[in-house]
Amino acid sequence: MSLNLNFPESGWESTILNWSAWWASELERALVILECIEPPDEVAPHYASTFLGNYAPEIPADELLDLFVPRLEAVHYLGDAFPRFWPNFGPGIVAAFAGARLHAFQDTTWFSPGSGGVISKLHISLLVDNPWWQRVKAITMAAVEHWGDQLSIGFTDLGGNLDILAHLRGTEQLLLDMVDYPEQIDRLVHETIQLWLECYEALYALTSLGCGITCWGPCWSPRRGYLLQSDFSYMISPHMFERYVLPDLSACCEALDYAFYHLDGKGQLPHLDMLLGLEHLRGIQWVPGDGQPQAEHWLPLIKRIRQSGKLCQVYVSAQGALSILREINGKGLALVINETLTLEQGKAFLNEIRLMEKDHL
Repeated sequence: MSLNLNFPESGWESTILNWSAWWASELERALVILECIEPPDEVAPHYASTFLGNYAPEIPADELLDLFVPRLEAVHYLGDAFPRFWPNFGPGIVAAFAGARLHAFQDTTWFSPGSGGVISKLHISLLVDNPWWQRVKAITMAAVEHWGDQLSIGFTDLGGNLDILAHLRGTEQLLLDMVDYPEQIDRLVHETIQLWLECYEALYALTSLGCGITCWGPCWSPRRGYLLQSDFSYMISPHMFERYVLPDLSACCEALDYAFYHLDGKGQLPHLDMLLGLEHLRGIQWVPGDGQPQAEHWLPLIKRIRQSGKLCQVYVSAQGALSILREINGKGLALVINETLTLEQGKAFLNEIRLMEKDHL
C-alpha cells in the first residue's frame, strides 16, 4: 500500500540529520514543524473522526487504514515536519487494557471504571486478551506493514500514571483515595508504571520497524522516545506530585532515550522545578491551555526552560513563531505551527523564518 506523499526523496535523510542534531543541542536554529493540507476538501468526509475506537471492531485493520490515505496524501510536510500516522484511541487507553470501560465519541474518548469496590482489592495489570489491546496492536502492526518504509508510525496515547488510575478508579474517587489511602496509591502507582512500560515495549517492537519513533505529538526520535504526561497533576499539590508522579516519570525517563514531558496548563507550573530537575528528561512541551494567552506570551517561561538546559516545544501561530524568534535564540526550540496555512502561505512563512535566521548569524 504505497503512498503518494508530498515529501521529498531526501526528506527522511534531512529529518534524521536535523532532529538528531536538535536532540544533541547541536542544531543552531529552531525546528519548525508545519503541515499544509491541499486541497483541503480532499480530507473532510473520511477524516471526520480520528478516534479509531469509533470504528466497528469487525472492520479489518487494512480497510480502516484505507480511510486515512487521502489525508496522508494531501499533507505537504514543510520545514521539519515528517510523515507520520498516529493510531489514536484516546488519551490513557492503557486503562482500557487493564479493564476500564472505553466510551468512544466522534471527537473524544471517555472511560468509566471497570469495577468499583475496595481499593485494596484493585490490582492493575495488562489483560493480554483485552479486545482494545488486541485492536491497538493489530492496527499498529498493519500500519507498519503497509507504510513503515514511508512513515513514522506513532504510539497510541498511553497516558500518565495518575491519568490511567483516574480512568480505572474515577477522578473524584482517586482524589479522595490519595488523602485516605496513600499507601494503596503508592502500590497502584507502581503497578501502573509496570503496565505502562510493558505496553510501551510491546508497541516499540512494532513501531521501531518504521521510519523512526514518534507518538501522539509531533516529536521524532531515532530510538525510544515518548511525550510523557500527567494531566491529573493539574489537580494536585507539588507534595503529591513529588510522591505519586515524579518516581513514575523518573522510571519512564530512565527507560527511554528521548523523554519529553507535556506540561499542560498553568496548573502544572508549580511542578516545573521538579521536572527540570529530572536528569534524563530531555525537554518540556509547554501548552498554556484553553483561554490562556498563546505561547509567544510566555517568553519568560520558555527562557526558564531553555536556561535549565532542557529543550522546549510549543504550539504557536506563524506570527507567534516569528515573535518568539525575535526575542529568543531558536537553538533548542521546536515550533509547531498550529494554524491553517495554504501551501503558498506556508512556503512564504518558512522563507521569512530563514531570512530571520540569516540575520542572526
